[in-house]
Amino acid sequence: MPLILTFSSKALNNVDDIAGRWQFEGGSAAEGAKQVANYASFKRVTFKGTDQDSQNTASVTTTLFFLRSKPPESITLEGAHDFNSGNETGSVSAASSAHAAHIGKQYARNGATNVVQIG
Repeated sequence: MPLILTFSSKALNNVDDIAGRWQFEGGSAAEGAKQVANYASFKRVTFKGTDQDSQNTASVTTTLFFLRSKPPESITLEGAHDFNSGNETGSVSAASSAHAAHIGKQYARNGATNVVQIG
């Protein structure tokens, strides 16, 4: 059964360096109407690597930190981000024991709705 979350971005910041650009995003994630996690995401644009041949893309890593336990249960997503649409695609690269069944499953983020589907 897929995990479907809606992301609500609270912060989005760019940091440029000689090799490219980092973009950091943070916010909350809801399942239906209920907030279940916070997330931290970073995207990496590498000049002459992710910005050529009509691509406007970045590698992306997003970690979900689920509420209620300390340290929090987590899921880490890794993949590609398209800046034109805001869409992302990739897979679950790591997870705490509560979410280990998701490791290796595909994920997609719809840039227009900020809905993320895992599995």
